[in-house]
Amino acid sequence: MRARWLAVTLVPLLTVPAARLAAQDAGPTVEAAVGTAIVNRELQGAAETFPANVGTVYCYIKVSKTQAGAAIEAVWYHSDVEVGRKALNIGGSPWRTSSSKIIPPDATGDWRVDVVSDGKVVKSVSFKGQ
Repeated sequence: MRARWLAVTLVPLLTVPAARLAAQDAGPTVEAAVGTAIVNRELQGAAETFPANVGTVYCYIKVSKTQAGAAIEAVWYHSDVEVGRKALNIGGSPWRTSSSKIIPPDATGDWRVDVVSDGKVVKSVSFKGQ
């Protein structure tokens, strides 16, 4: 009887840490969108297509389920060619940050921003320049 009680008691204790480890291994949760400005820590002018004279496009990123001191990268691509990369430090969870890129008027076509954590793309946002 005592052995059965011990097994029933230990099983929940052993599974809780395993569940926490699995959640940590999943990496951060990331939301991202692109727009024309960031005002009061909020994205403005969110869109999937921007005119050729847009000037600067901002990638707004919200990260959660990560620890302070972690870092992510915003990697900018135009027609699948990397044109910019910025390291962003995470100060807590949740954490809002952003990266921006000046878009030349002649840089029309497909664009994307990959949010990278520990060498893995955790979120990708695509847009077009017209």
